[in-house]
Amino acid sequence: MSLTLIKDVQDFKKDEASGAIVATDSRGLHAYKKSRQSQSSILNDINNIKQELGELKDMLNIIISSQKGN
Repeated sequence: MSLTLIKDVQDFKKDEASGAIVATDSRGLHAYKKSRQSQSSILNDINNIKQELGELKDMLNIIISSQKGN
């Protein structure tokens, strides 16, 4: 893959074979990956909280239904 500089544009180069524009900023890529990992972790935490809340609701329903029987 032969990359050439693009005039007046930093962190991007052009692949002469395909004509594609390629980002070459490794710091930006690292920041993007770190952000995605953080978002994934937050989403996992939210899903765990949802599951635990559902389990608590089920337990409360069992307690309430058992007290109605008394």
